[in-house]
Amino acid sequence: MAKKNAKIIKYKKPRNINVGIVLFAAIFVYLVVSVATYLSRPQIHVYEVTEGSLASYSDYTALILREETVSYSESAGYINYYVRDGRKVGVNDLVYTIDETGQTLEQLEQDTGESSLSSEDLQRLKTELIRYVISYDSMRFSDVYDMKNGIQSSLLEYLGASALEELASMQEGGGSAFAWSYAAVSGTVSQVIDGLEGLTAEQVTADAFDSSAHPQTLVSSGQAVESGAPVYKTVTSEDWQLIFPITEEDIARFGEASSLSFSFRGTSLRATGAFSMFTGADGNTYGRLDLDRYMVQFIDDRYVDIQIEVENVQGLKIPVSSVVYKDFYVVPLSYRTEGGELLVETYDEEGNASVASVTPVTVSGDEEYCYLDASQYQAGQAVILENSNERYTLAQTRELTGVYNINRGYAVFRRIEILEESNEYYIVSSSGSALSVYDHIVLDSAAVSENDIIYY
Repeated sequence: MAKKNAKIIKYKKPRNINVGIVLFAAIFVYLVVSVATYLSRPQIHVYEVTEGSLASYSDYTALILREETVSYSESAGYINYYVRDGRKVGVNDLVYTIDETGQTLEQLEQDTGESSLSSEDLQRLKTELIRYVISYDSMRFSDVYDMKNGIQSSLLEYLGASALEELASMQEGGGSAFAWSYAAVSGTVSQVIDGLEGLTAEQVTADAFDSSAHPQTLVSSGQAVESGAPVYKTVTSEDWQLIFPITEEDIARFGEASSLSFSFRGTSLRATGAFSMFTGADGNTYGRLDLDRYMVQFIDDRYVDIQIEVENVQGLKIPVSSVVYKDFYVVPLSYRTEGGELLVETYDEEGNASVASVTPVTVSGDEEYCYLDASQYQAGQAVILENSNERYTLAQTRELTGVYNINRGYAVFRRIEILEESNEYYIVSSSGSALSVYDHIVLDSAAVSENDIIYY
């Protein structure tokens, strides 16, 4: 029996599409395209409108006036203070001594050098040194000498009891030519003299503000003084005044104020003083701030830089970068309908005329005009007066200030009324502007155009 030939036919399997792989690939492509589109699209940053305030300031160099009594040396010799600068004294308190030869002072320094300070006195000296280190300013190296004199006066004050006993015994023994000086009035002592002590507000002239014409003289312990030379002054009241020249602009801004808030430049001190104006001896107008605090902090100063807070404006806080300027056509307010709209004549492509009712932009305080967006209309279009044949042709434009509001997802111009400005922010009117708190606006107005769809 013959063997049959076997024919083998290869079976073709049907191609099955893996739906999962296709779906994953589609999603992957979509994500890649979305990320690429997002990265290539200009990034729009959004700012949320908040309430804020902005104060405007004016800087002045003020002249300090106080109730001051100058004391003069009754003899020549070497002065030695027993009251530190800025300390209070009572009547008949010992302020300084005069050593006519200087030998007594050397003996006194030897004797006090052998004395010991109490733990409380040592702690006071440490506190003074720590305060100086914390407030040290390399631009004011003269403070080092002030500190030195202060420490020296403090040492003599703390060792005063034993030193005075030694001086008394030396004087009784006839071994010294020594003069004692006691306070004639009570007050705060300053060893800085400038020649303007006793000056009153009515005597002020422009020359009084020339610090170079009134140099300060500091008399310190161990210094030789002449008989009749000024050696210290006593400030007899905590009340003091700041005098500064003012202009016509200043008078218009705060001339009606009864008090002004201000800060001392270079310090953290802020104060409020009773404000008044007066005419100086030279006929010029000056401002005056009356204070009853911080006198001792500036007891050695005759001039101080102050910054007066002229006005504190409150409203909506808008970044400068958000502001945009746009042209609008000017339309008389008389053309508005009873509903506050304008009837604008328009034409279609075939030239057929129709009238559209449009809501115009109004500006707070403007009682003459309302405005139409110049990008939406063309010069020569007419605005029709309601129930009349009178027409107004669009021609004149005016630039308005605003921001791009994106609450609805696209950029819409909203007019703002700026009240105050700084380098970074504007304060705009909350009632005169077409914005509200929590509105979202474009941070960089140059990055978008009106009606752009905003993704953020």
